[in-house]
Amino acid sequence: MRVVIKTDMPLEGPAAAGHAPERSDRRDTEAAGGDISAQGSSVLRGFLSSLSEGESPFSIIGHKLWSAASDVKSEPIAFASHVDVAISQGTQDLDRLQYEDFAAGLAKLLEREPGDALCAELQITSTRFPGGRQGLALRILLVARGAGRDQAQLRWSLGLARVQQALLFEARGLRQGRF
Repeated sequence: MRVVIKTDMPLEGPAAAGHAPERSDRRDTEAAGGDISAQGSSVLRGFLSSLSEGESPFSIIGHKLWSAASDVKSEPIAFASHVDVAISQGTQDLDRLQYEDFAAGLAKLLEREPGDALCAELQITSTRFPGGRQGLALRILLVARGAGRDQAQLRWSLGLARVQQALLFEARGLRQGRF
């Protein structure tokens, strides 16, 4: 899996508290063939649920799921998502350096995944939370390409499971005070 880390990316608009509803504009839905598919949505819901369980250091700010044309001729369909999460260590939010260390560790784990059909972009972003508080978040953008929509969606699903494993592994590091 190819992984890119970007910093100082602003999130669009104010962040919503808790689980934001899946956002999809008309163009994205039409590109997905009119249905973002129950399977894709259920996979994403399971991912979001796993990150929010128990004493999780993750707070979901927002997410989006879509399908579109790819710029690769052999694999013309892309299936993608982004999930925005705030990360804390107990009651303390992570600072920029801690986010950068967390993203670097996450990238190291994800880069072990073979293949070029998956690409992840980790963006450390500034955002405004409800109540006006300014803070940081991690946007995880995952894009999978395939010869058809089903193949791209399957690759995305497998990639999202890999992202979930890596996030939960890095969360253990947070609890152990590694960051």
